[in-house]
Amino acid sequence: MPSSSTPLVYLCLLLVPCLLLLQEARAAHHGGISLRSQQMALLHWKSTLASPPLQMSSWQENTSPCNWTGIMCTAVRHGHLRPWVVTNISMPDAGIRGQLGELNFSALPFLTYIDLHNNSLHGALPASISSLSALSVLYLHYNQFTGKIPYEIGDLQSLTQLSLAFSRLRGHIPASLGNLTMLTNLLIHQTMLSGPIPEEIGRLVNLQTLQLSNNTLTNMIPKTLGNLSQLDTLRLFGNQFSGPIPQELGRLVNLQSLQLGINDFSGPIPISITNLTKLNHLFLFDNQISGPIPPEIGKLTMLNQLGLYLNQITGSIPPELGNLTMLTYLGLCSKQITGSIPPELRKLAMLNLLYLHENQITGLIPPELGNLTMLTELFLYTNQITGCIPQEIGNLMKLEILAFYQNQILGSIPKTFGKLQSIRVMQIYDNNSTGFLPQEFGDLINLVGLDMYNNSLSGPLPANICSGGRLQYLIVSYNMFNGPIPRSLKTCTSLVKIVVEKNQLTGDISQDFGVCFALKLQC
Repeated sequence: MPSSSTPLVYLCLLLVPCLLLLQEARAAHHGGISLRSQQMALLHWKSTLASPPLQMSSWQENTSPCNWTGIMCTAVRHGHLRPWVVTNISMPDAGIRGQLGELNFSALPFLTYIDLHNNSLHGALPASISSLSALSVLYLHYNQFTGKIPYEIGDLQSLTQLSLAFSRLRGHIPASLGNLTMLTNLLIHQTMLSGPIPEEIGRLVNLQTLQLSNNTLTNMIPKTLGNLSQLDTLRLFGNQFSGPIPQELGRLVNLQSLQLGINDFSGPIPISITNLTKLNHLFLFDNQISGPIPPEIGKLTMLNQLGLYLNQITGSIPPELGNLTMLTYLGLCSKQITGSIPPELRKLAMLNLLYLHENQITGLIPPELGNLTMLTELFLYTNQITGCIPQEIGNLMKLEILAFYQNQILGSIPKTFGKLQSIRVMQIYDNNSTGFLPQEFGDLINLVGLDMYNNSLSGPLPANICSGGRLQYLIVSYNMFNGPIPRSLKTCTSLVKIVVEKNQLTGDISQDFGVCFALKLQC
């Protein structure tokens, strides 16, 4: 016989689903915590995508979103409850094709992390994303967004990382970005944005990386960027900035990388930049910068790369650059640099690339350059260098490209060049070199191109000039070479072009090489 408590048990069993429904409704009403509403918002977005990708196959109505690929949930405190909510959407490289505006962000108020980079999202960047007040990371680079960056993005005041790079965004950078004072990284690279950098960016005092490169931004750099005292990387290259480089950048004492190349900056290199003693990279190339290289740059002893080329820099190379003993790259080709190459450069023992070409440098090649045994490329071409090539250049065993052409170099080619085992390209044309081409050139087994035309070289060509089997270009015209064509050339199947006209070589070159359709002969 049923006990008197049985109706009460039945009543409780009936009330449990009702209480659960009531709790779900209350959660939805108070802060949108309902996991069901979040699930429905994500499923609706999936339904709007063109051919939802395979990674979304787990996104099903009968499965908790916390178990979906690319979704992460967290239990959050809400009064006396700890409901699970969606906090992360991470689906980079997923092949998503659709519009982000189809996602109901108001149903996902606890999102802290969105990574949808390298997909095919198109259309506008939705202003509704501003409802995500807890969002700290937003990676949307490598997509196809169009239109403007919405002003409302400035409401995302928890944001620490924002990347909108590689998109088709247009218009100006909204001043509201200055409200995102928690930002540590702001990347808007390779877009179609125009106009100035808002002065309000100077309020982002926690920024460590600011990259606004390869856009069509204009005007002067705002002086307020000097307030970004935590900045370690500033990349503004590839824009249309003009005017002087602000002295205020000298206050960015934590800066390690300053890249301002490919703009229209004018005026001198500001002395204040030499306060940035933590700099590893300083790129000011391809601007309208004028005046001399400040000797104080020698204080930047942490510099790894220095690129000042394609400017209107005048004066000589300061010997103080020899203090930059960490340099691996030095590019000073600027058309108007005068004076001689300072022997102090011998101290740059880590240097891989030395580009001093297309200037008005005079004097001798200092033998001290032979100390730079890490060099792989040495460009001194199109200057007014005189004297002989020092035999110490033969110490550069890692050298792959040597370009000394269009100078006034005298004397013979050093026999020590036979030690340049890594050399691939050697160009010493348009000079006044004399004497024999050393037979030691037969030891250059990696040689691909040898260009010695328009000198006064004489004697026979090196017998084993193609001993390495890699030689493609041999241009020795307008010299005084004599004797027969070397046998190694006749069997050099790698040759593409040989130019030997205006010499005193013997034999019929066309018969020596026979019919070879891949070979261009000039004799």
